[in-house]
Amino acid sequence: MFTLIPEDPPDRAVRIRRQLMAIYSYCLLWFGTFVGVELTAFDPATPHITIFTLLFCVNVVFYILLRTGLSERFKDPSLTVLQMITGILAVTAVLYYSRELRGAMLSIYLMIMTFGVISLDRRQLLRMAIFIQSCFSLLLIGEGMLVPQQVIFSYQLGHWFILALVLGSFVYVGGYIHNLQSRVREQREHLREAHDRLAAIAIRDDLTGLYNRRYFMGRLEEEMSLASRSGSSLHLAIIDLDHFKQVNDTYGHPAGDEVIRRFSAIASIGLRRSDILARYGGEEFVVLFPHVSTIACVSALDRLREEFAAQKYPFADELRNTFSAGIVQYQHNETVQDFSRRADQALYQAKANGRNCVVKG
Repeated sequence: MFTLIPEDPPDRAVRIRRQLMAIYSYCLLWFGTFVGVELTAFDPATPHITIFTLLFCVNVVFYILLRTGLSERFKDPSLTVLQMITGILAVTAVLYYSRELRGAMLSIYLMIMTFGVISLDRRQLLRMAIFIQSCFSLLLIGEGMLVPQQVIFSYQLGHWFILALVLGSFVYVGGYIHNLQSRVREQREHLREAHDRLAAIAIRDDLTGLYNRRYFMGRLEEEMSLASRSGSSLHLAIIDLDHFKQVNDTYGHPAGDEVIRRFSAIASIGLRRSDILARYGGEEFVVLFPHVSTIACVSALDRLREEFAAQKYPFADELRNTFSAGIVQYQHNETVQDFSRRADQALYQAKANGRNCVVKG
């Protein structure tokens, strides 16, 4: 179903709202111009229907570009400069017929400049101000050439200087506002990045980058609940690196950290994306295998065990590491404690069997 302003993506919705606000402003300007013509405050020959019909047609094109997302191919997805140029040209055309209301209507230029404060920096605002001043200057020159008998030079000069002063002031203030908004956006981005880092710290292990025990326990409860409702299979494996204390004692703790990181990297690559791997603590790791058979789980652990045992380390060419693992399948309505205890028992049995093996519980 077509909607004038889509909710997603949010950035596109914001751009469309700004563009519709511009169209609303043009409607008010057209109404004011129409009333001015009827009250003879404007030249009766003002072609307001032509001017605003062309203006709205151009804005329909802008809307289509924004609504379809085609504008996002440009450096400025909001098409701010193009929209401002269109508005400036339309306002300049209206001002040509504005007679004694011209001084008051110069403020409409500032409404268009306000449209660019959010997106344009001070240098860009200055360019737009120069464009406005140039358009108004050409208007005055053209008026002097076409209808010199109606020109009051002092009024024209006064209008020109007033517009120049006001635009100069606006560029300064608008640039200051833009800089403030930029700093606010940067601070918001820094806060978001800090939040993401804190969120990662809350669920990730610092050394390995794997999920930590707290996060894993939460996921374990979720997966058990899902398995209970759907009747799908769920397996839990607890892995313990064999004789890890000897690695630390012989080669030092940095070497032990490297062994843990090496295992984590191998396991992350060797297991499925749907498998949940976490560091349980120290040299212990846990893996949750959803929707897979016991045979497939044991095969995956055996492949991992063989690859880990084949690793070589630059600090000790003779070092070879192995691990023991116990794996159990979830039983309906089993508690987390019972499920974990059975996996622990299977791990102890693997150690009792001489280590470097996988035992089904």
